[in-house]
Amino acid sequence: MTDKLAGKDDSQRLLGYVESVAKESRKALTLEFNEKHKGIPFRDTGQILRDSLIVWFGRRDKNLRITAETVNSAKLGEVRAVFGGETKNVRFKVRVDAAFSLAGGSADSPCYLKELNVSIDRHIS
Repeated sequence: MTDKLAGKDDSQRLLGYVESVAKESRKALTLEFNEKHKGIPFRDTGQILRDSLIVWFGRRDKNLRITAETVNSAKLGEVRAVFGGETKNVRFKVRVDAAFSLAGGSADSPCYLKELNVSIDRHIS
């Protein structure tokens, strides 16, 4: 009985840690986009955001493994991505929502990051 409770407490502690890392990633990726990816065509943002987040998590903590599940940029100016993650047998989802301002009305238009949110979904089945 005690082992189950200890395991649950450990899972909650790990998920709290993952949430704090997600907040760090938001700040780091916002800086990266504002420095390195200003004015890129909107059609490229989903792939760059996906690749940047995977690389950043890998550098930040080798025990946090994330893989891209979906990246959607169907609505012009918005990118949504979902990643599956795992650390020490605790699974979670990373959800990323990004808003961009476009300098035109097409997917080829230059864009600039307006807002970036990275959150952890603790409740996965």
